[in-house]
Amino acid sequence: MNRFHPTRLLLPAAACAALLLPAVPAQAGDGDRIEGTWINDVQIYLCNAPDVVLARFQSMTSYLRGGVLIEGGSPSTPPPAVSRSSGHGVWERGPKQSIRAEIRAHFFDAMGRLVRITEIRTEPSLVPGDDPETHDVVEPYTLRGWGTNTITVFNPENGVVVAQTSGCNYAVSRPMLLSR
Repeated sequence: MNRFHPTRLLLPAAACAALLLPAVPAQAGDGDRIEGTWINDVQIYLCNAPDVVLARFQSMTSYLRGGVLIEGGSPSTPPPAVSRSSGHGVWERGPKQSIRAEIRAHFFDAMGRLVRITEIRTEPSLVPGDDPETHDVVEPYTLRGWGTNTITVFNPENGVVVAQTSGCNYAVSRPMLLSR
């Protein structure tokens, strides 16, 4: 006789629970873990003049298991943008402790109309050791790398593309770790 037994649900339930658990941030000794939340110090450059910094800001990126990422916390400027979506994207491992990531964010005017889309492509590398630039934080590793960004500007009245520009960026990212 084939009777149903409640313990038969444990293995599938455990597998589903493991998929729903948040990714654990990398800890010291987990030198190849990217999953978790990172705080980014970003600089925007002219690609043909990498000495000219056009803007500096912080943002945050969360790399999730399976290659999904969420980015946010950066400014919505310049006008007419007054708000922005979080950036959504994908990531994958690259060679020699690097990753490749692509992110897209939408920017809106005061009436909620789309005025700009920013698309970012970056290939940072995992660098072991503390970042000497952050004296107040000790991190076991950082992500560092160059990227490109494409900004498409829309006429909010009719949605027509009015301009598209490209630029370069450099980011240093430190993992967000649990306080000890």
